[in-house]
Amino acid sequence: MHHNRDAVVLLPLIPAVALVATPWLPFVNTTELWFGLPAMMVWTTLWALAIVPSLAAVEWRRTRRTDVRSEEEAA
Repeated sequence: MHHNRDAVVLLPLIPAVALVATPWLPFVNTTELWFGLPAMMVWTTLWALAIVPSLAAVEWRRTRRTDVRSEEEAA
Protein backbone atom coordinates (compact mmCIF):
# COMPACT_ATOMS: atom_id res chain seq x y z
CA MET A 1 0.00 0.00 0.00
CA HIS A 2 2.92 2.30 0.64
CA HIS A 3 4.04 1.95 -3.00
CA ASN A 4 0.66 3.11 -4.34
CA ARG A 5 0.89 6.30 -2.31
CA ASP A 6 4.37 6.98 -3.64
CA ALA A 7 3.20 6.52 -7.21
CA VAL A 8 0.35 8.99 -6.78
CA VAL A 9 2.63 11.57 -5.19
CA LEU A 10 4.94 11.35 -8.21
CA LEU A 11 2.07 11.85 -10.68
CA PRO A 12 2.41 15.68 -10.84
CA LEU A 13 6.02 15.27 -11.94
CA ILE A 14 4.89 14.17 -15.41
CA PRO A 15 3.31 17.52 -16.39
CA ALA A 16 6.05 19.43 -14.56
CA VAL A 17 8.80 17.69 -16.53
CA ALA A 18 6.85 18.15 -19.77
CA LEU A 19 6.57 21.88 -19.11
CA VAL A 20 10.22 22.30 -18.16
CA ALA A 21 11.33 20.33 -21.23
CA THR A 22 9.16 22.37 -23.62
CA PRO A 23 11.92 24.58 -25.12
CA TRP A 24 14.12 21.57 -25.89
CA LEU A 25 11.49 19.40 -27.58
CA PRO A 26 11.97 19.79 -31.33
CA PHE A 27 8.40 18.86 -32.24
CA VAL A 28 7.08 21.59 -29.91
CA ASN A 29 9.66 24.31 -30.47
CA THR A 30 8.73 24.89 -34.08
CA THR A 31 6.88 27.43 -36.20
CA GLU A 32 4.13 24.99 -37.13
CA LEU A 33 0.59 25.50 -35.90
CA TRP A 34 -1.52 23.04 -33.91
CA PHE A 35 -5.25 23.80 -34.02
CA GLY A 36 -4.43 27.21 -35.45
CA LEU A 37 -2.19 28.16 -32.52
CA PRO A 38 1.58 27.95 -32.05
CA ALA A 39 2.60 24.42 -31.09
CA MET A 40 4.34 25.59 -27.92
CA MET A 41 1.20 27.38 -26.73
CA VAL A 42 -0.98 24.29 -27.24
CA TRP A 43 1.61 22.02 -25.58
CA THR A 44 1.97 24.33 -22.57
CA THR A 45 -1.79 24.76 -22.19
CA LEU A 46 -2.47 21.02 -22.30
CA TRP A 47 0.19 20.22 -19.72
CA ALA A 48 -0.86 23.13 -17.49
CA LEU A 49 -4.40 21.73 -17.56
CA ALA A 50 -3.03 18.24 -16.82
CA ILE A 51 -1.49 19.52 -13.59
CA VAL A 52 -4.95 20.10 -12.09
CA PRO A 53 -6.17 16.46 -12.14
CA SER A 54 -2.77 15.17 -11.09
CA LEU A 55 -2.70 17.44 -8.04
CA ALA A 56 -6.34 16.57 -7.34
CA ALA A 57 -5.40 12.87 -7.34
CA VAL A 58 -2.64 13.53 -4.82
CA GLU A 59 -4.99 15.53 -2.59
CA TRP A 60 -7.77 12.94 -2.89
CA ARG A 61 -5.36 10.16 -1.96
CA ARG A 62 -4.01 12.17 0.98
CA THR A 63 -7.44 13.05 2.40
CA ARG A 64 -8.74 9.52 1.81
CA ARG A 65 -5.81 8.09 3.73
CA THR A 66 -6.40 10.56 6.58
CA ASP A 67 -10.09 9.61 6.71
CA VAL A 68 -9.24 5.91 6.87
CA ARG A 69 -6.82 6.54 9.75
CA SER A 70 -9.44 8.57 11.63
CA GLU A 71 -11.99 5.77 11.26
CA GLU A 72 -9.48 3.18 12.47
CA GLU A 73 -8.62 5.28 15.53
CA ALA A 74 -12.31 5.79 16.34
CA ALA A 75 -13.01 2.05 16.20
